[in-house]
Amino acid sequence: MPRPPLPIGSWGKISRKEISPGVWRAIARFRDFDGVTRQLEKTVPGRSGAAAERAFIIDMQDRANSVGADITRETRLNDVIELWWTEVKDKRLAERTLDRYGQVLDSHVIPGIGSLRVREATVPALERFLRALASSSGHSTAKQSKSVLSGILGLAVRHGALESNPIRDVSPIQIETKTVRALTVEEAQALRAGLQHWQQTKDAQGRQRPQDLLEVVDIMLATGCRIGEALGIRWSDVDLAATPATVTINGTLVYVKGQGVKWQPLPKSEGSRLTYSLPSFARDTLFRRTTEAIRNPYDVVFPSSVDKLRDPSSYRKQWNMAREAIGFEWVTPHTFRKSVGTILANAEGVGAAAAQLGHSSASVTTKHYVQKNTNAPDHAAVLEQFATKNPGP
Repeated sequence: MPRPPLPIGSWGKISRKEISPGVWRAIARFRDFDGVTRQLEKTVPGRSGAAAERAFIIDMQDRANSVGADITRETRLNDVIELWWTEVKDKRLAERTLDRYGQVLDSHVIPGIGSLRVREATVPALERFLRALASSSGHSTAKQSKSVLSGILGLAVRHGALESNPIRDVSPIQIETKTVRALTVEEAQALRAGLQHWQQTKDAQGRQRPQDLLEVVDIMLATGCRIGEALGIRWSDVDLAATPATVTINGTLVYVKGQGVKWQPLPKSEGSRLTYSLPSFARDTLFRRTTEAIRNPYDVVFPSSVDKLRDPSSYRKQWNMAREAIGFEWVTPHTFRKSVGTILANAEGVGAAAAQLGHSSASVTTKHYVQKNTNAPDHAAVLEQFATKNPGP
């Protein structure tokens, strides 16, 4: 029976011989990454046979690493992460996405399992790490870490250090889906009225409250856009002369660590790049701002109080103060997006809601953006037939 070939990048038994006094030669067969097995040797003058063999092994390891690129089964995950991060940064990813990847790596993956070698990144080891992470930092963080690890270990697979990606066999991380709650038409009307009144009054210290919270809400209710997209609308994206008036979502505002708030030229997804026909209340809101608002260097419709890009988290803080005062503590900026999805799904169907929200699949809209109707259809008259005759004696 023929002897099985050496694995790619490995060598066979090393033999050593003193070819002259004090000069040793180490010889072995090495299978290169082109599949060809070659005989290699290393001659070390003035040393022992063991020293020649050790020097030869170092040369073989260097050859395996240089021919087989940068990753082997013995490579530590920290080194694989460094290579993966270099690849990721070359891709056209949103800065917020890169920032989140960096946070997950620095805070969880590197300190958690970065010192493991590639061969040690087994399904049980990854399972233990992600379960512990889910328990300590939440299921969402664990799911993001799993996604990042999938890319890192996928790179190890492409370099031949692993036969398959072990992350594929790790148990799914279940994130509890929250029940969708949206504003009814009556609630939305009450919220707008309450918010307008709150803005017109002063706080306990006699200071004026933020004056444009309602205007931003109106844009979200008129389009279904996200808070970062609403704050990222520029005057060049608005056409009040059109019939009906329109606004186009061309970007979003994000906070990037070390850089502050930035206008990102791509929204969350390509499907979010939409031009919306505006209802009259939103058109009137924008028309008022053309006469009342001071233009800013960024051309945004809703700048900060110092005419800079407005941090979405700052708007959320202002909104939290207002919502408690007007009795809508449960409403977040994302609630307005869900409210648009719900009213359109009920009136025009889920397909219309998905198109408005820029979703590629109506199932996403149904699951996350449409409030479920818990009332069964009114079939009381039909069911009455079960008891139309009085039972006999």
